[in-house]
Amino acid sequence: MQPAAQQANSRVPDRINHAAYDQSRVEVLPATLSSMDLLADIAAARRAQLKSNAGMRGALNKVGFNLGLSATEQRAEDRRARIRRQLTTTYQIAVVSVKGGVGRTTTAATLGSTFSRLRPDRVAAIDANPDFGDLATRTSRHPYGLTLRDLAQSTYLDAFSSVQSFTSINNADLAVVASPWTTEATEALSGREYAIATEVLRRHYNLLMVDCGTGVLDSATDTVLQTSDAVVVVTPATVGGVTGAVATLNWLGAHGMQHLIAKSIVAIVHHRPAKPTVEVSAIEKLFATAQRPTCVVPYDEHLAEGGEIDLRLLEKDTLLAFEDLAAWLADGFPGYLTGGGESADRGAWL
Repeated sequence: MQPAAQQANSRVPDRINHAAYDQSRVEVLPATLSSMDLLADIAAARRAQLKSNAGMRGALNKVGFNLGLSATEQRAEDRRARIRRQLTTTYQIAVVSVKGGVGRTTTAATLGSTFSRLRPDRVAAIDANPDFGDLATRTSRHPYGLTLRDLAQSTYLDAFSSVQSFTSINNADLAVVASPWTTEATEALSGREYAIATEVLRRHYNLLMVDCGTGVLDSATDTVLQTSDAVVVVTPATVGGVTGAVATLNWLGAHGMQHLIAKSIVAIVHHRPAKPTVEVSAIEKLFATAQRPTCVVPYDEHLAEGGEIDLRLLEKDTLLAFEDLAAWLADGFPGYLTGGGESADRGAWL
């Protein structure tokens, strides 16, 4: 008579594939075998099961069809996956231009909000303009009174809640640190103050978006550039704007910042609905000669208002342009070799 344990085991169906597992013949698995291959196949299969929810495909799916994502929807999925790439260290992007009034602050605010809306981690935008800076008013209707200088002068800021109290939060969950400029100010923001403040921010935020001043020689902007990982050079489609963009990149090259040129992208911003004074294709061709990518930001009435920026009020083409810009910058994150990883010449830029 069989023991009780053996009787119980005999009633359990044999679900082990003994043909694949022979104790008398155990071989070492090949070194190239990786579970990541299986996970990638599973993920691809899951994506193939996604159904479209928009347009004609979405309408047909609601009445029983089983249509997958359209080419446009698939591109959006891929683009947002790039934007969400993981950061294991704080990454700083400087938004620069040696000319004022080109849309630098608007670009910094909208780009920072785009990253913050789509990424799961913490994103902060910093107004490092040593002169008048209005990043806070472009991102919040009621900006807080605390500034970057206040943050630099404070102590005992180990807790995230303490650091967050120096920021205002917009509707895209972007944390914004205001410029210390006031009508009563007697001293411009210094590079040392910026360095102290961002040392604190780097302990709590994964991505820093910095709105620089126009003076690349001032202490604060120099420190921003010296500590940045990538730059967005902003220009309108005008002769003066393009000249300023070229001058900005040439200045970076002349001062040993070729690594920033290699991680730079030129944002061509349309300020008016009318046709620009310079053909955009000519501007793109100019920067292509130095292998620098460009991103065209179309005219948008909401951005042109000059007030608080709300991504929900932007035109679809504008949102797409900023997602493209964010995705290209994310390609340059540590560990990824596409997009922002091109090399730059070490001579005169253009």
